[in-house]
Amino acid sequence: MKPYVISLKRALGAGALTGLALSAAYAAFGLFPFGPNSLSWGDMSQQAVPLLMQLKDVLSGRAGLLLNLQNAGGMSFWGVLFFFLASPLHLLVVFVEKGDLYMLVNVLVLLKLALAAGAASWFFSAEAPGLPLPAHLSLCLGYGLCGYGMLYYQNLVWLDVLALFPLVMLGFLRLVQGGGGGLFTAALVLTIAVNYYLSYMVLLGLVLWAGVFLALYVPARSRRRFAGRLGLGALTALGITALVWLPSLVQCLDSARTGSGTVEAVSGGSFWPRLTTTLPVLFCTAGAACAPLLFLGRPMPSKARAAAICWGLAVLPLWVDPVNRLWHLGSYQAFPARYGYMPVFFGLWLLAQALGESSPEEVGRPRSRWASAGLPLLTAAGPLLAGIWVLACRFPEASGYTSSLWVDGEAFWAFSVLWLAAGGAVLLAVRCQRRTRSRIWGWVLLAAALSQGLCQSACLIGSAAHVPTVRAVVEAASPSDSGLYRVKPQEKRFPVNLLGGMGLPTFCHYTSLTGREILPTLRLLGYSGYWMESTGTGGTGLSDRLLSIRYALEGDLTWTSTGGKNLGLLVPANALPRELPEGGRVSMQNQIYEALTGERDPAFLAYTPTAGSMGQTDGRYRVSAGTYRWSLTVDGPQTLYFDAFDQATTRLREEINGCFAIKVNGRELPAYPSQRENGILDLGHFQDQRVTVEVQVRRTLDLASFGVWGLKDSALEKLDQALEDAGFRFAQDRLEGSFPAGEGQALFLSIPWSSGLRVAVNGEAVQPRRVLGCFLEVPLPAGPCRVSLWNQPPGLSLGALLSALTLLALALRPLLRLTPAREALLRLWLRAAPRLLGAAAAAALALVYVLPPLLWVLSG
Repeated sequence: MKPYVISLKRALGAGALTGLALSAAYAAFGLFPFGPNSLSWGDMSQQAVPLLMQLKDVLSGRAGLLLNLQNAGGMSFWGVLFFFLASPLHLLVVFVEKGDLYMLVNVLVLLKLALAAGAASWFFSAEAPGLPLPAHLSLCLGYGLCGYGMLYYQNLVWLDVLALFPLVMLGFLRLVQGGGGGLFTAALVLTIAVNYYLSYMVLLGLVLWAGVFLALYVPARSRRRFAGRLGLGALTALGITALVWLPSLVQCLDSARTGSGTVEAVSGGSFWPRLTTTLPVLFCTAGAACAPLLFLGRPMPSKARAAAICWGLAVLPLWVDPVNRLWHLGSYQAFPARYGYMPVFFGLWLLAQALGESSPEEVGRPRSRWASAGLPLLTAAGPLLAGIWVLACRFPEASGYTSSLWVDGEAFWAFSVLWLAAGGAVLLAVRCQRRTRSRIWGWVLLAAALSQGLCQSACLIGSAAHVPTVRAVVEAASPSDSGLYRVKPQEKRFPVNLLGGMGLPTFCHYTSLTGREILPTLRLLGYSGYWMESTGTGGTGLSDRLLSIRYALEGDLTWTSTGGKNLGLLVPANALPRELPEGGRVSMQNQIYEALTGERDPAFLAYTPTAGSMGQTDGRYRVSAGTYRWSLTVDGPQTLYFDAFDQATTRLREEINGCFAIKVNGRELPAYPSQRENGILDLGHFQDQRVTVEVQVRRTLDLASFGVWGLKDSALEKLDQALEDAGFRFAQDRLEGSFPAGEGQALFLSIPWSSGLRVAVNGEAVQPRRVLGCFLEVPLPAGPCRVSLWNQPPGLSLGALLSALTLLALALRPLLRLTPAREALLRLWLRAAPRLLGAAAAAALALVYVLPPLLWVLSG
């Protein structure tokens, strides 16, 4: 049988076995397709599933790709696509209803982990073709059901990188052995296209691994060829994918995530990461964790020595947090080993090489019946019994990860019993395999891998099983209004990306690509948010009108009108300031109201507390601990608001959180502010009545805004008269409107500012003015106006040009004659390539492994 047919059969078998093992956990916990449950939780529920819904809208033409109004008020979906969604398997969303995507992700996780095992099989078939099938399958199963897949499957597209990495390394291995670079380049292209973020780690790793193999394994006569082809392959892959990564990178650099410095990130914090969460990524494949021990006291072949050093370089960040942080470009909030498939892969590669060795002096020695059957069965029973013990006696502790995102100490020690049993079985099986060359020890290895995979998939995937009640939000009826407006949640009861997933324009958004300026702007305008999340709750009747937020989704999934206008408002030209006015959040809105209406009478009335005193200096409030009371008479219809605010940050938790206990006419409100609710607080609508607001302040605070205000309905009526609807519509990535403009009027668009936005008025390009921090004011001539706005993400044109030129060069390469000049240039490149590669590897080693610990020590 031809080798590639054998490799294909083994790959199919490895994928099928992994799928069957995972199906057992699915069936046990009623996960679809074996029951009604979904495994979606954490980032999968908050990001992956709602963004898949939006991908479905983009593919159907109902939402924009370059200008998407379903996220953060309007942003490019390009970077989001290639950060979260660019898996070919995700095209299945076209055939699935949005509510059923919570079931589809079950299928996607299973398929991707099976593909990862199949890809690993291709590698091991090439690297260790003589391994018996059971031993081969044990390696593939150990990769397909590794800790990276078990712990990080919520980030759905990361599993694609897990599946592609063995193909990248197979291409790398062919280059090491003097072969061509086609597979390497193709696999690297797919990896970058699927996820440009994790591809950074792949490229960093390749520089390090290539440096190690160049020094320890590649023969001197082949080093130029290896380094030259590796460099050309990597540069070609980057050129082909420039259309993907260049505009995405620019968008990522413009996000709120990149506000803090890398040096500060790696030099702060602890020297040790949370080992109970980083180490399981490796330990969940015991064979990968203990493989280097198999070479103790034995001469190590040069390839194994190179692979062992690569394994060590991949494992070290799991132990040293400054190094780990730089692998993550400075910071992480969770998932602290996003390169975690690398140490697993190198460990299994070492294990494959150990299995390929033998001890000639031991082969053929007579074996007792105990050595032939009893010892293998006993060895295989160890991990099986340990797994049963974890499931039967320690399941609550072992499954805690699916509610916390971190493996705690109790879970770690419970799993340690399984890991030690499986690791011991691997060490004994390989030792006996070397001595006897008996196939039975391959079955022992497979049994150990299955025991680990079944137990860990039950604890880390099966335990997440639940009926996704949040799908009711997705299936709720949208407002029966054909205008172009935004919506918001009245309170946070579901992931904020779901409103966009429903196909509705909104300021709600949560990804690492949330714009750096829209987050603080929304916070200052009175809306809730934290970290990278624009929650969307809060605000006032005035800000809702200004930002075209017309409806709020209530807890019972009904819509209430906020009075908001359509997107695109005619306002007095040059009335709005470039930046938000200084002062508290409510006083800002009073100034905006005056600028738009010309009214000197404020829209918000400030009420003075009747109990409790506070100092005010330079516009800031000194609020002492104690009780504050407002006993007030509301004249005419008003909406009362309370605000306590200092500054807009991206911290996960702020010191002010929970400092205020509020009662309105004796009705107690939830603790304020909180991570969920930190916008301006709506106390209710009142008319011609007495209202008592009591606020218990738990500790002394210095604030930019504090107090109770009343927003007059009459002020909102005047604002409605001042704001004229421009009649905009959105189609095919464009906002377009046709309307008559009066003398001295301009167009206000609450679209977040981006250098890629383009505006044309009556066919002529115009430069919009930036107002209120990050929105647009478009100058207009008097008379009929036709305005178009579209987005050309920065880097998109250059990326497209680089990709086209690279593909053109590849297409023309076979037709071009090797001229003396080209030959001389090629010889120059081959001479320089080993030195360049060695210098790059040394620089990466110093930058990632030496400098961060040094900075940490020097920072004290």
